Amino acid sequence: MSQTKVGYIGVDHHHRDPYLQLSAQLPVEMVALCEPGKEYTAADIQPHTDRPDEIATDGADIGEIADRAAIYADPTELIADAGVDVIWVTYRNDEVPGFIDAAIDHGVDVICEKPLARTAADLRPLAERADEADVTIGVNYIYRYAAAAQALKARVDDGFFGDIWSVDGRYIGSKLDYRNRSHYIYDDAISRGGSLQWIGLHWIDLFMYVLGEPITSVCARSRTPADGDIDEGMAVQFETESGIMGTFQTGYYLGEPEKDTRFAVYGENATADTPLHHNRARRSTVPLDIVSDGDAWATAPKRGTEFEYGYERFPAWGDYVWKFFAHYFEGRESGAIPADVHDAVRVLSVLDAAYESAAGGGWVAVEDV
Repeated sequence: MSQTKVGYIGVDHHHRDPYLQLSAQLPVEMVALCEPGKEYTAADIQPHTDRPDEIATDGADIGEIADRAAIYADPTELIADAGVDVIWVTYRNDEVPGFIDAAIDHGVDVICEKPLARTAADLRPLAERADEADVTIGVNYIYRYAAAAQALKARVDDGFFGDIWSVDGRYIGSKLDYRNRSHYIYDDAISRGGSLQWIGLHWIDLFMYVLGEPITSVCARSRTPADGDIDEGMAVQFETESGIMGTFQTGYYLGEPEKDTRFAVYGENATADTPLHHNRARRSTVPLDIVSDGDAWATAPKRGTEFEYGYERFPAWGDYVWKFFAHYFEGRESGAIPADVHDAVRVLSVLDAAYESAAGGGWVAVEDV
């Protein structure tokens, strides 16, 4: 595979280090870097040492990558003049749509930090434009490639659970005390939301991905800190197109920089339960526990699988993340990528309904499912 020329926009983002580390394991050449509106040199790009999570990027030679790249302060100039095939974006939700718009104008593909925009309305017309221009826009819903998620999706697809009645999940991260609250991620005017918009949306995407159908209505309640304007936590009930009922909790609640997660499926013939996310500090594997009363499982109705993740290619989050991005770069010319702009619109549509429900109460229909 030939080297893809990439321009990275948003170098002050705390995901920059793992992504630049990851780029060294992919068939890409990082030819340009940009923090919009900021003049700086390669020497100014130093590894982040203060993180709100358990991710480690020890050994990432950020300086070497920066030294090889051209430095821009204007993202539109990077897109137009740097000769890139792809822009890799980790930047504020309110401005990312403008970068995508410029990329479409110049025939440049995009891989972007979720959620790509504040609202679905900000992104939907760009999805249509990208299709017309044959520009590929990817979103990093990386948990789709986690082993437990893949196993669950395969079981759902082959009808193992029978009629699925309900799903349940949680995605809990570290307290806001561990986070740089001056960052735009925690600014309502810029990002639109907090825990649901930044961490919880991974599970919103997974519910639809694993079940193979959209969420059509939601009822939500939020918790907002006294000194803030974003949701510190959110509880969401939802219903899918076929009538599957779901419950989900997300929030910045933990007293240490890690995650507490769960993903469960309850069906007519079987149930399944897994944390899905791998917390390396707590255990070496990710369990998936399944109970079935089907005839084929009569001799052993309770079975467990322990997934041992690899970290050789990508120590920060695991090799499944490397595989996700590798498949993006392999498939971008054909459009066969792990998660695309239409997936991003679907997730944002659910978030739109959740925030509307949290503000006004009651069940809200998801638009354009």
